[in-house]
Amino acid sequence: MSFVTVTLAFALTVGYGVMAQRRAAQDAELLRSGYVPLMLSLGAALENQNLVSTQLNHITEARNPSDARRWIETARRVRPKVFADVRQAVARGVMPSTDADARMLGQRIVVDVSGIEEFLSQDGDWLAKLFDALANGRVEQAEKLRDDIVAHESEGARRIREIKSRVEAEMDQRTASARARERRSLQSLIALAALTLGVAVGMTLYARRVLGPLAQVTERAKAVAGGDMTPRAVVEAKDEIGELAATFESMVEAIGRANRDRVRAERLAAVGRMAAHVTHEIRNPLSSIGLNLELLEEEMQSAGVETEARQLLGAIRREVDHLSSLSEEYLSLARPKTPRLELEGLAEIVREACTFVAPEMERASVRMRLEVDDGLPDVLLDEAQIRQALSNLVRNAREAMPKGGVLTIGLHQVEGAVELTISDTGQGIAEDIRQNIFDPFFTTKNRGTGLGLAITRQIVEAHAGTISCEAVEPSGTRFRIRLRTAREQAAAQAAGQGTA
Repeated sequence: MSFVTVTLAFALTVGYGVMAQRRAAQDAELLRSGYVPLMLSLGAALENQNLVSTQLNHITEARNPSDARRWIETARRVRPKVFADVRQAVARGVMPSTDADARMLGQRIVVDVSGIEEFLSQDGDWLAKLFDALANGRVEQAEKLRDDIVAHESEGARRIREIKSRVEAEMDQRTASARARERRSLQSLIALAALTLGVAVGMTLYARRVLGPLAQVTERAKAVAGGDMTPRAVVEAKDEIGELAATFESMVEAIGRANRDRVRAERLAAVGRMAAHVTHEIRNPLSSIGLNLELLEEEMQSAGVETEARQLLGAIRREVDHLSSLSEEYLSLARPKTPRLELEGLAEIVREACTFVAPEMERASVRMRLEVDDGLPDVLLDEAQIRQALSNLVRNAREAMPKGGVLTIGLHQVEGAVELTISDTGQGIAEDIRQNIFDPFFTTKNRGTGLGLAITRQIVEAHAGTISCEAVEPSGTRFRIRLRTAREQAAAQAAGQGTA
């Protein structure tokens, strides 16, 4: 921008200077070959006319009127040549000019000169009568004729002076315009010099400011090389260095996220192997214990054993069922199933799930509220897995409201995706805890395994979706799941293939 600004200013200044010089040269040529010869010819015409007027003023008192007569007749014979010189000066020096105003002035002068010449040609008869009166001694008649002829000739001289004054004014105007152009050229050169100096100072300061963050980027690169992968805020800047810093921090964030995902994947893999081994070892004994419990319950029922023993047996069965459900959760985490995606309406799945859990919510004094937009697009999903994820979130919401509350399930379309929200009015989750709730085995419950939300996130990510947790004012928690529509998923896949 600085280079363009200076270049443009320089081009404008040079262009104006060239135009000013060209106009000055044209005006100088017009003055030299047009207006100066025209002024000389007009001066000759005016001098010739003044000669006639002078001779006429004294002709009645002259001792020898014949001498004055010869002067006057000589001036009248010269008059056509004088006016022809004026028209020739206009034709040679004014009319060839490229200046429209000069040509218009020349045309007007030619017309006016022709008019003056025709006007003055009318004095022939009056002069003959004057000379005749003088010759016959009619003094009174001669003086009256003289006054009339002098007035006539003075009018012609006045018209010539008017043309001459018009040409002088035009010459003065062009001289003043030349001086004004000279001043503007000088001012433009000064302005260009000031602009260039200002741009140089500005670019120096700008370069120092822009290149200053390079040291910060260098220090940041050294810190990252030392293992500091914590993303840092970048001061927003719209220059190349700012873009470099932002890109570098994005790279650091991506590397840190990839490291965290790798660590989490390795942890999940280790936990999965352990969970698969442990689950395999306890499932068969649990199945045998469950079968024996059923046989024992049947024998006790047929033998009429007292109620207390049967209650103890029921408690054992519940614990066995709890262990079985734990083993299933461990297997779900260790061996996640690949979702079988089909085009489904998420709204119908949500409504059916709400109907299924409604009695449970009613017993817990939890009032359910369903908010579903009309005309939601279908989504590619595995119905069983989505039901499991929704069940986990609804169960967590119910447990977060032990004294009852409001459970709001919303389904909306936002930015090419369908968003499912589950909000409760419980006590909420602290910020430091909320950051870890999706980690396996992280739980704040006495009997929780910490696998429900981890499995839920696993399901959502398998559907190429996102899940997040946020606080709700004044109290409560909201889980937000976003699943892209079928059209957006197809577009993303096509873009990925094109990139590949």
